[in-house]
Amino acid sequence: MTWGRRTRQPRSGACWRKTIKAKNLSANTERGYLYTAQRWAEWLAEQQLDIEPDRVKPHHVDDFIADIIEATSAANGAHHYRNLRVFFGWLVKRDEMSSNPMDKTEPPNVAEKITPLLSDEEHRAVFAVCGGRDFAARRDTAIILLFIDTGIRVSEMASLRKDDIDLKTRQFQLRGKGGKVRIVGFGNSTGLALARYLKEREKHSHAASPALWLSSRRDLALKTDGIKNMLNRRGKQAGVSGSLHAHRFRHDFSHRWQDAGGSEHGLMLIAGWSSNKMARHYGKQAAARRALKEQARLGIADSIA
Repeated sequence: MTWGRRTRQPRSGACWRKTIKAKNLSANTERGYLYTAQRWAEWLAEQQLDIEPDRVKPHHVDDFIADIIEATSAANGAHHYRNLRVFFGWLVKRDEMSSNPMDKTEPPNVAEKITPLLSDEEHRAVFAVCGGRDFAARRDTAIILLFIDTGIRVSEMASLRKDDIDLKTRQFQLRGKGGKVRIVGFGNSTGLALARYLKEREKHSHAASPALWLSSRRDLALKTDGIKNMLNRRGKQAGVSGSLHAHRFRHDFSHRWQDAGGSEHGLMLIAGWSSNKMARHYGKQAAARRALKEQARLGIADSIA
């Protein structure tokens, strides 16, 4: 197998695609791995580097990541760095590389971004703009309350089917990243909003659809992009600072869970995380808020002066 001028993708590209498919990863993760391998082959061709995989050196990786960062961002460079490490590790297992050149490289530093939590006032403002008894109002209120109550991913929200929701037990079964199945619950307010939406949904011309969320303008299911657009629109109408997106609800859910004394293990199970690393990442800003409250309560200098 040769990368470079002669081909845009390595001949093992089809095998790599099959390996990724066999892992049963989420659609986004799968696309990311495959795109990084493609972008790497294209970059080698752009550099006129006609080399065998086993001839790849650490400086090639550094140059590739540097070009990605210059063209896009450090965060994107870090994303490609992680994916490329997995790809090269796979090639090592296939004996197409004797060692992983990335073992002698360092990942790019990425400035940490703080996702602002939503205030109670912003929550109330969002509910106010979703007020009403029409289909869109009932649907949007139910979606937003379900985000607040569960912190699920936007792709998971879009994948929900009507039969997934059990209003009696106030639970639903969710298939998340990597096909992992988990049970998630919701509270009384969310259950009431879902019941009102489902009643209004019965009048929809596409009511027979198995999808839970339907478009208010067309006889189609509401997909991931549709939910994203709805949140962005409602956020602007409510005057929410910054854009309103599902990740803000996920951060907010993590904060409120831990602030209320919820366990880290319980949060991991509900949020669909296999490691406490993500629970701590999502709760970092909330932890800082709690530390500030604790500092004010302790009043270290006040006890001395």
